[in-house]
Amino acid sequence: MAMAGVYGEINSREDCHRVLSEALDITQRILAKQPNYAVMQRIHTELDAIKKWTEKGREPSKSERKSVNIGLIAAREFENAKGELAVLVDKLCCLNNYFEAWPTDEKAATATDEDFFEDEEHS
Repeated sequence: MAMAGVYGEINSREDCHRVLSEALDITQRILAKQPNYAVMQRIHTELDAIKKWTEKGREPSKSERKSVNIGLIAAREFENAKGELAVLVDKLCCLNNYFEAWPTDEKAATATDEDFFEDEEHS
């Protein structure tokens, strides 16, 4: 699978929705076993918000894009995660970077780390 750098497996809006859906599935499975898992509840809430903000081709606002912290939460809370949790962490980080930048499909497919950091400096 081609990796697009900062957005990992996400090269398009379609990929974003697929990865979002996969991440939601994993968080729902974990919450089914541990319903009071606060960190996972927060992640699920943010994923749900991203889903609402991007449904039917809707463009998320700048404040919506800045309000997402799933990548940071995942990196901080699940530093040495293994198995399904490690897969989730990877998806959350990719989703977080992609959602914050919300690039066009063309830009997402060719993005490099340099592009990501340039975008950060100008936002």
